[in-house]
Amino acid sequence: MRSNISRLSIVSILFSSLAIFGCSSGGDGGDSSPGPTGAITYSGVSIASAIDATNAEEMTTTAGEAVQQGANSTSSSRVLGVVITNNSDDIEMLSANLASAMASMSSPNLPTGVTMNGTCGGSVTIPDSQLNAFNATSGPASFTMTFTSYCDASVGAQYTIDGQVVFNYDDIADPNLGFSIQYNNVTLNDGSGPVTINMTVDCSDLFACTIVSDYAGNDGITYRVTDISLSGNATTGFTGSATFFHPGHGSVSITASSVTYGSCGNFPDGGSVTVTGTTGTAQIDFNSNCTYIINYDDGAGDTGVINGSFI
Repeated sequence: MRSNISRLSIVSILFSSLAIFGCSSGGDGGDSSPGPTGAITYSGVSIASAIDATNAEEMTTTAGEAVQQGANSTSSSRVLGVVITNNSDDIEMLSANLASAMASMSSPNLPTGVTMNGTCGGSVTIPDSQLNAFNATSGPASFTMTFTSYCDASVGAQYTIDGQVVFNYDDIADPNLGFSIQYNNVTLNDGSGPVTINMTVDCSDLFACTIVSDYAGNDGITYRVTDISLSGNATTGFTGSATFFHPGHGSVSITASSVTYGSCGNFPDGGSVTVTGTTGTAQIDFNSNCTYIINYDDGAGDTGVINGSFI
């Protein structure tokens, strides 16, 4: 039996999770299901890629941007960058709390939809057509929360949010049987500037979640980053690893070493990234003047050096 609880507290939980997602990065990855209209969804090559002279530059330069997408903050007080926490226990806890809280909500006296107002303006709605799912006491359920300039100041800082968050339950009576939470073009702003979140958290139970982030790169092309384990910040540098998907080539493993940002927009201005394919490797070293040097080895005797610039 589902119980009535404060909807404001649910939205506060959501804001808390988004704030943590924005401030750090990491977690496990997996394939995401296609999102609703308007969602950024990767649809490129998904098989593992080799590295050779034909793709070394393209894979390494775009992987450099992927590190920023996986983990980026200009300071500890600023919510900035992509959206995956670097502690898998945190993401599982947040997802479990949010899914359990939403599953506990009921609104039998709201036949024309659910609308919740922010503490400092804006609103979040669940459409009329999804009320049955929202109010269900058992069975599969799916509903969408649409945020419109929603402002919340109850979680220690004031945030404004726009976009959609989609909840899917295998059985809404028991989130431990499996659920997913999908953030579709969710824009979060703490007053310092917007952060756009595209992420799916897919949980087989309350303690086992996988995370995938699809994003539009500086070139407008959609990429994917998963399996992220990164620490650091944009100033001191990010260090760690991830799996990067390029739509034209497929997936590679990337290892970041002290990758910094600030002088070259979305591209690094320091550190290095090593890209490892099914065969072959390449390392790109970033310079403060926005130039780079790539050393590649295809694993079959062909090696080379590529010099280039982001500007």
